[in-house]
Amino acid sequence: MKLFKKPAVSQLDLEIASQILEQVFEANDMELNSISLEALASYSNYRKERFTLQRTILVIIMALFILLPLLFIPASFTINDPSSQHGFNPVYRMEVDSFMLVERVTATIDGRNVPVYEMDSHVYSIEPPMNGLMEVTVTLVNRQSATQYVEVTTVDREVPTATACTKDRDLINLYLSDGLSGVDFEKLRAVDLDGQEVVPISFDTKTGCVTFDNVKSTLNVFVPDAAGNQLHLIISIQ
Repeated sequence: MKLFKKPAVSQLDLEIASQILEQVFEANDMELNSISLEALASYSNYRKERFTLQRTILVIIMALFILLPLLFIPASFTINDPSSQHGFNPVYRMEVDSFMLVERVTATIDGRNVPVYEMDSHVYSIEPPMNGLMEVTVTLVNRQSATQYVEVTTVDREVPTATACTKDRDLINLYLSDGLSGVDFEKLRAVDLDGQEVVPISFDTKTGCVTFDNVKSTLNVFVPDAAGNQLHLIISIQ
């Protein structure tokens, strides 16, 4: 298949063009041109270059004028409240409500950084490791930022503590406490050295006392709290 090419436009040499122009002036009994054709051609090229430069500057100014509102688009985002879905150790989901690219997302509690994970475009996960007032800041690529504050109160990453253990004849009283989510006494379990499960005869949620009866060997006691943290105790029988 043949391709049709646009024929090249031949350009007349300036010297020949100047001679033709002089002959035209003589033929018409006109005064010869005082400005050389070369100077006229140079001025024409200068006007073209100047016009191109002016047009380029005008296009740039118009583009900046159109993009100017983008520089002032504010950052906007929403943070869900997971307290209704998860009792403890909440994971907050944050969504940025902007088509602008996000430059950075930061979260802090009492000056300590809080982990922030990007789950999807404009979607982030925040996992506070402690309770307190969490400060979340979103900054867009246009340097516009917004800050929100969330009161975090249900973080519990500490295991329960054993405050005392007493023996009264055949009874062993183990005193437990957990100041955050509370000890989950229903899921407490104990195993002796033979792997046999030992069930406590009673527990008191008010005093935190768990009572075992007639224990003959060392016990491994596993004490969970309501947040899923677990304390492992070893009670030696002497």
